[in-house]
Amino acid sequence: MTIAIYAAAVALGVLCVFLFILAARRLLGRQEEIITVMLQRYDDRLADFAQTLNDALSQPIPARILAAIGEPPQQRESMEHGEVMRLLEIARANTSADAAVAVVADPNREPLLATVGLSQAEAAQVSRLGVPDYRGARAIEVSFNGEAQTPPGSPPLRSGLAVPLLDPPHEPGMLAVLTRSDRRFSDPDIASLEDVVTGTRPALEGSLALREPDPVPELDPLTELYDRRAFQGLLEREIGRARRAGKPLALLMLDVDRLTTLNARIGHLAADGVLAEVSARLREVSGEDDLPCRIGGGRFGVLKPGADAHDAEHLFERLRSVLHSRPIADIGVVSLSGGVAELLSSDDAAALLGRADAALGLAKGSGRDRLIAAGRAIARDRFRG
Repeated sequence: MTIAIYAAAVALGVLCVFLFILAARRLLGRQEEIITVMLQRYDDRLADFAQTLNDALSQPIPARILAAIGEPPQQRESMEHGEVMRLLEIARANTSADAAVAVVADPNREPLLATVGLSQAEAAQVSRLGVPDYRGARAIEVSFNGEAQTPPGSPPLRSGLAVPLLDPPHEPGMLAVLTRSDRRFSDPDIASLEDVVTGTRPALEGSLALREPDPVPELDPLTELYDRRAFQGLLEREIGRARRAGKPLALLMLDVDRLTTLNARIGHLAADGVLAEVSARLREVSGEDDLPCRIGGGRFGVLKPGADAHDAEHLFERLRSVLHSRPIADIGVVSLSGGVAELLSSDDAAALLGRADAALGLAKGSGRDRLIAAGRAIARDRFRG
């Protein structure tokens, strides 16, 4: 009886060891299967990302980006040169003058100069004269000594009438009409020249390259949006354009919610794919004149020329709707928080960006997945799901 009990105990022990080994092998096999699947997914995502990056680096700048910053430099220069020539012709015709010139003093290089009706030597002579000190005067008459070489068959320059071309804080400039006779200019001539300047100053500023140079269209390779450096240049440029044109400008700042958690859960490489997808949808909903940029990490900025805060809110609503209605594969719904600021008369680039960033911080601190506009005390709860 005792022997039978011992034998049964040994058999039971052997059975338990066998079952433990079998369970361990199955568990190890399951872990190997999970690891294999994860590695395969990682390889697939790495391949997709590599292809996306390769496509972004090999393709030319998208047409909508080029359209956002204007024509290529050669075409833009040609167009603006023709524009300023027409403006000078108008000034010359309205005052029955023989020539016209636009000059802008630049302390760092030769004066900017555009002329009609002058020889090269005469243009150089006018350039050397520089811009007169108006000291509050509406206009100044100038005279010439007739030493410069004239166009064939033309008498030398005798006199001219100059009016201020630009308002402060621009560099000093003048728009002048010149005559080869001994005539004197009158008040109607001054008024006519002032009308030309007032009506055409923005075009002259652009044609004479008085604005800050357009930012080089540097793109972030992951998202195909403007990068941080381009954003800073675009912000300065659009503020200047809005001021000159008297039009509104809105800045929408965006930040992907819980990006750090997402990085920890799926890894930085997969999270980069999410940022690329979010950026693609941002481009999809942005307007033709909008300038979407990637500031860094999961933070984006969208400049909306000619738009106000309500227009920026509508863009946020469209983007949020697209992200909620079309979840990202293997990730789900990705939400963003937003802050909006509209350009004020007292704003410079730092002030506008600071107010938009402050509104974004409030949005993230008050529950995320929502938008707050600078200067408003309430969150846009209607954007919550």
